Amino acid sequence: MTKKRTELTADQLRGQVRSAVFERSEDQNSSVIRFPVASDTPIQRWYGQEILSHKPGAMVMGERQKTLPLLFNHDRNKLIGIVEKLDQDEHRTYATVRFSSSEDGQKAKAMVDERVLVNCSFQYEIRDYDEIRGENREDDQIIATSWEIFEVSLVTIPADSNVGVYRHFETNLKEKKMATRDQENSENTVNDSEQQVRENVREAAITEARRVEAEREQVRKAERQRIENIYSLCRQFNIEDSERENMIRSNESIENIRSHVLDLLGNRSAAPVGAASRGISEDIGLTATERSNFSLVRALNAAMTGDWSKAGFEREVSQTLAKRSGRETSGFFMPSDITMQRDTTRGYVVGQATQGGNLVENELRTGSFIDLLRAKAMVTRMGATVISGLVGNVEIPRQTGASTTYWLAENGKPTESNAVFDKVALKPKTIGAISSVSRNLLLQSSMNVEAFVRNELAVSLALGIDLAALCGSGTNNEPTGIANVPGICTVEGSENGAALTFDHLIDMETQVATENADVTNMYYLCNAATIGFLKKIKNSSGDYIWKPITEAVRNGFPGEVNGYAVGRSNQVRGGLTKGTATTCNEIYFGNWADLLVGEWGFLEIDVNRYGDSWKSGGVEIRALQSIDIAVRHPKSFCLFSDALLS
Repeated sequence: MTKKRTELTADQLRGQVRSAVFERSEDQNSSVIRFPVASDTPIQRWYGQEILSHKPGAMVMGERQKTLPLLFNHDRNKLIGIVEKLDQDEHRTYATVRFSSSEDGQKAKAMVDERVLVNCSFQYEIRDYDEIRGENREDDQIIATSWEIFEVSLVTIPADSNVGVYRHFETNLKEKKMATRDQENSENTVNDSEQQVRENVREAAITEARRVEAEREQVRKAERQRIENIYSLCRQFNIEDSERENMIRSNESIENIRSHVLDLLGNRSAAPVGAASRGISEDIGLTATERSNFSLVRALNAAMTGDWSKAGFEREVSQTLAKRSGRETSGFFMPSDITMQRDTTRGYVVGQATQGGNLVENELRTGSFIDLLRAKAMVTRMGATVISGLVGNVEIPRQTGASTTYWLAENGKPTESNAVFDKVALKPKTIGAISSVSRNLLLQSSMNVEAFVRNELAVSLALGIDLAALCGSGTNNEPTGIANVPGICTVEGSENGAALTFDHLIDMETQVATENADVTNMYYLCNAATIGFLKKIKNSSGDYIWKPITEAVRNGFPGEVNGYAVGRSNQVRGGLTKGTATTCNEIYFGNWADLLVGEWGFLEIDVNRYGDSWKSGGVEIRALQSIDIAVRHPKSFCLFSDALLS
């Protein structure tokens, strides 16, 4: 087997010497001669048989080889000429040399012409080699696959090629033989010792190589896991493919990637209603034109009559969503981001202007169901993070501990400290709403009826989301609302409640702000009765603490107090009991961006022709949507649950 030899060092293969006998050309008048200096004949060395490969490219031919010196007895101070050319055939290397006109050069030339100086030698270095192992060390073959000549010499006595060092001729033959025998014995002893050292080095090298490879495999494994986690996060939160690839190329840790995902979700939540974003309809392959062509009216009529011949596209979309979700329905599925007609007027009966007649033939603005749902739910208007288009169960990364900063001395090293993360789980929970529409409206309307049905369903679902977000029990498939989340901040009146004061509002703000919540997203949320009471509270100077916000009244923010806007929703509970008090009210304050609302991207809609409205020619429409709610940081919210308004 051919393999790289590991135990020979560069020093051991440097300064090698070979000798040869050359024949002088017949033209003795020429100062230029050509003779062989090397061949691929095996030479016995202490490490085995050495062979200089004569394959093309094996002998190094660089700038150095264009001006090699021709020396006498390898003495650098006795330059007798120059090597003008080195060339090879399949088995030999030839040197073309030119003698110097100097005295030393001419003396050497004369001895060559007289056939007195007939030995040549050259110094070389093996740069790379292959090894063919034999049964014994002396049978090993070292094939030099890259070697370089440094000088060529004419020599009186060839160097001993067996050991690769110069040895002087001894006049006393007996002393020479004794020295040779002693040297051989010494070399045998040294070779045995060196062999063991080499074996130890070889074993150490193998062990080190295995360790390095194991470390590299750990790095590769960690990178594969990082990429897999990135793909999982992007699938869960419906993140663009281009953004996912940027995350992979960034080489950031998965903890930093999770933080980046949270930033993206926050930006997505802050986007204006109707802003372009990748939704479930795009995920299932619908183009912009196809999304605008989806008709809720056609789907409702088809579900009502059982004839889908005129609603083939809507049925195909429904079947695709059914396959994606692994669910079946007796009605149909509709993406929540499908563009439909928008209006906020209630009413479904064509004959009465106040119940739908005025809306027939009216030109309505376009929007999607999820846009309207965000606009109707008070918690989303206050900045709750809405995550749309989810698939399966989702775990939201949450930072529970911050990294630590340090002041350092010059050349000091900071103590390593990483942020700590855990996860907030979102699992699909079903919320439903039922509304009625006249059969004549479905059949006679010349415009999309989506706006009418959608508005009522959106209002109903939004009220349910508000109630669950604030005080959901967390049982019977209901989300856990803020009031029931462990660890939130609280302000308490007394064992029997307490009259609401300005100090209570300040205490609520102080608790949340102390926990490093984002003050730019903090609001109060009260019911209408509490807001009425707040408007009457005066400070010590006799001034009202309430400041109206005229432009925000229509959006559910009638004013501000203590420097923060106050939202109004009658889903905030009143009439609570504490001790002997039975008229306690809730007040919420917090960073509403830390309230997460997950939405799984589509609605299940079914039609009941035989419900309570059947006798009056109506059709019941039931909408089911998968929603979940979670609090990302409990300390971002404060609840005062026993406020008395007297």
